[in-house]
Amino acid sequence: MAPDVAKAPKQSQTPDQKKPSQDAIDALRDEADRRLVLMRNTRNTWRETWRDITHFIMPTRGRYFNVPNQSSRGRVKGPQIVDRTGTIAVGNLAAFLMAGITSPARDWFRLATSNDRLNDDPQIKLWLAECQSRLMRVFATGNFYNAMAQLYEEIAGFGTGATIILQDYEDVVRFYPLTAGEYYLAQNARGEVDTLFREYVQTVDQLVRRFGYDNCSPTIQSLWDSRNLTMEVPVVHAIMPNSSRVHGAFGWRGMPYTGVYYEYGNETVKALKVEGYSSKPFIAPRWGAISNDVYGHGPAEDALPDVKSLQVAQLRLAEAVDKFVRPPMMADASMQSGLVSLVPSGLNFIPGLNQIGNGGGLRPVYQTTPQLQPLQERVAAFQQQIQKTLKNDLILMVSQDMEGVQPRTAAEINVRQQEKLLALGPVLERFHNEALDPIIQTTMDIMERGGLLPKRPASLGLSNVKISYVSVLAQAQRATMTTGIEQFTRFVGSIAGEQPDVMDNIDLDAATDIYGDLLNIDQRIMRDPQEVARKRQDRAYQQQQQQAAENAMNLAQGARNLSQTDVGGGENALSAIVSGLGQ
Repeated sequence: MAPDVAKAPKQSQTPDQKKPSQDAIDALRDEADRRLVLMRNTRNTWRETWRDITHFIMPTRGRYFNVPNQSSRGRVKGPQIVDRTGTIAVGNLAAFLMAGITSPARDWFRLATSNDRLNDDPQIKLWLAECQSRLMRVFATGNFYNAMAQLYEEIAGFGTGATIILQDYEDVVRFYPLTAGEYYLAQNARGEVDTLFREYVQTVDQLVRRFGYDNCSPTIQSLWDSRNLTMEVPVVHAIMPNSSRVHGAFGWRGMPYTGVYYEYGNETVKALKVEGYSSKPFIAPRWGAISNDVYGHGPAEDALPDVKSLQVAQLRLAEAVDKFVRPPMMADASMQSGLVSLVPSGLNFIPGLNQIGNGGGLRPVYQTTPQLQPLQERVAAFQQQIQKTLKNDLILMVSQDMEGVQPRTAAEINVRQQEKLLALGPVLERFHNEALDPIIQTTMDIMERGGLLPKRPASLGLSNVKISYVSVLAQAQRATMTTGIEQFTRFVGSIAGEQPDVMDNIDLDAATDIYGDLLNIDQRIMRDPQEVARKRQDRAYQQQQQQAAENAMNLAQGARNLSQTDVGGGENALSAIVSGLGQ
């Protein structure tokens, strides 16, 4: 029996979802359709490269056909991949980035202001620390870290990743990671990605429960009524700057970004839902971008030629082994109609067995022992190059540096690590700017508007919050700058023995502050400059008192020695000096 339509889920009417004029919705849908066609044409130039990466390296990634109800989704992915060195290397790189940038096991960012005076305010310090703690709690209890793990794999593989960030009533914010092929990007005149369109499929049950029965098209309503709840329908989610924004207007019309959900190819209902966003509700970080390209290039793209060559080399190696183990055979023509067993211990009845020496029976076409070493060395060379291209040498750099050489000092190993990590410097900076900054700012905006953050101190006002990163990779990047300070102070200290006043050229207090800042030392460890000055003043006073006491003791001892020195005539040296002074 069909369900009662009146009991079907209905989308609750929040102020952002109250229906504006139909003309505005029609115009928004028409704009989305036009942009979708143009963005699809632009992305087609990248599609083939991504499909190659999916085919040879990441068989479980990529969605290039937005076809509902596909029956092939559960099939084994990547049976054509003979050697999975590239697949494993991409996974290692993604795990390395996850642990090095946004590790769930440690703090990876800190909050401050751009005003040093405000940063020293105890009340603001407490507010920033509490905000950071609550942000970390939101990230830990939601799906942030799961989404980031997928994002790192997309960036390492395809050079571009995308994740939608939406307000959620259960997790505060919900992250929706996308894969290559299901989204389209566009950027503004400043080279910033500000538009994302997603093509995907959802079941009838998901659509009705998400958008409400009344907001769905007659097609979806009919499927719901007939209980075809698992039937899939193609949907478009278009997020773009609000070109018709009216400042101060209520709802989505006044927001800087707008999003529209609609059923692809169905014009009976222009939009399933229209929303507004106070900030860009997605991120699209890139490994590296060239010129005005909206999509990035990643290390898997660089490794693709070696990965293809590795597959061929492994096939050739397997072919050589196979020919040795199971060589091609030749047989007497009289055996053509008979059954021949080539399995171990198989028994064959061969006509003319006595004439085998004359060409009868079975025997290999040729017998040789293949030289496998050159092929194995070629395979190993391809594997090593793929791992290097995919930055796997950064993961095990300590053990690799120690192989085949005399043990090095910890300082030398540290320098080598820092030099290698410099290769990720541009990638790390871009990821901070294009991914982590907007994630933290958007989450803070949602939490602050929802009353989930403590009230701002009055002294802070509307000052912007500055984000600094203290992850393993961020600290390693900053730590490279400490090497120069160490070398310089060590050099000056070595010549101070010959010329002590050379130390006057160095402000050791400033060097200590800068060194601690580069290593992101917790400021609670560092004493306040006023306290340092007070301690030094107390120490100087104590030294003066100690010196005065020592001088007094020396004078008393000198007087005692003089009083015990006989100078004749019944006088001692002290009385003689005193009588002399009296005259």
